[in-house]
Amino acid sequence: MFVSLSKKILPLSLLLISYSAFAENSKSTVTDATLTGNIGLVTQYIYRGGVENDDIAMQGGLEYALKSGFAVGYWGSSLDYDSTDATREHGFEHDLYLSYAQELNQDWAYKVQATSYIYHNGGSIYGEADDKRTTTAYDVLGQVVYKDLTLGLSVVLADASFGNAGDVYMSAAYTYALPQDFHLNTSIGVSAYNSSHDDSLIQTKKDFAFSEARVGISKVIPNTGVTASFDYILGGEDRLGEDFDDHFVLGLNYGF
Repeated sequence: MFVSLSKKILPLSLLLISYSAFAENSKSTVTDATLTGNIGLVTQYIYRGGVENDDIAMQGGLEYALKSGFAVGYWGSSLDYDSTDATREHGFEHDLYLSYAQELNQDWAYKVQATSYIYHNGGSIYGEADDKRTTTAYDVLGQVVYKDLTLGLSVVLADASFGNAGDVYMSAAYTYALPQDFHLNTSIGVSAYNSSHDDSLIQTKKDFAFSEARVGISKVIPNTGVTASFDYILGGEDRLGEDFDDHFVLGLNYGF
């Protein structure tokens, strides 16, 4: 998911993806590659300030990575809405990605990733002037890592039902190791919206907006492969200038 707006869609209107939390995964060797996965639950699925599931969400993913730095993966989450049918109170998000990452030295690393976002029962939605937008979306992400600091920038590649081509999301995340294997996790994200593609489905009143800030604690439970987390999310604004709510989110994630 890649825009800071919640992608709940109603006919002729838009109530416009995670920060992503990654657990430490054990890895099983496959020739010169590794296969990792995770499955978990969160009390709410909040993505860049917007609510994607206001109830308990089941999430999980798999990644196959080569030693060369290339990787292909899948990540999914349950939703409390359907992109094309306002009468349905459930849905599912499927993210497919291809990435390339390298460590430059002990302190520096980088990553580039292309992602496709596909929604169960998805299709197209229509606006007042016969405007049509698909619910499937694409973006490209670039990250630079210096020690425990990660800077990221993602760009939407094509118009979709919840964003315009050229929308940009910028983020910074910092993780600090605490005693007893606890970690302090912090992040902040801002959005720069492209208003030139607006239509009856997408409108932009703020070209630049603070999306969210997070602070939380996580801990790997010994001998279980499970990471427990607790996050406070300070909501910002969407492209319409409407405020996001604040949230407390609990999570459990099992890595394998």
